[in-house]
Amino acid sequence: ALDAARLPLADGGQTAADWLTGKWSLVVIGNGACDANCQQTLVYVRQTHAGLGRLNVRVQRVLLADSACCERGYLQREHAGVLAVDASSAAGQKLVSAFPADSRERMVFVVDPLGNLMMRYDSRLDPKGLRTDMKKLLDLSHIG
Repeated sequence: ALDAARLPLADGGQTAADWLTGKWSLVVIGNGACDANCQQTLVYVRQTHAGLGRLNVRVQRVLLADSACCERGYLQREHAGVLAVDASSAAGQKLVSAFPADSRERMVFVVDPLGNLMMRYDSRLDPKGLRTDMKKLLDLSHIG
């Protein structure tokens, strides 16, 4: 289970207390400057989200930026709708540390509607596997 504290958003707002519950989440962790790895992973998530068709309303895309949050121009142009969360605070770093550290910048993490980290996918691989698994989870799940 993830302890999702209220965190600042890149646009100046703040997350709700329950921002990682109620929907399935595809989470990308990167530095907010959005280097090439971060951009590739965000594109992978965007394509997967779009590939879910009518089911995509049950899924949110999240960028947890652990420093230099955020390249807002790029996010607004290329990834409208992504929830860009500034995780540079102590509470944000605690949340980020709950995700496995190996190749973190290349991973897409799946969080269930109850706030549990449950899977991860490497963005260098074919996104069909993530899309297929997400469709199955959404079809079988009665929550989120």
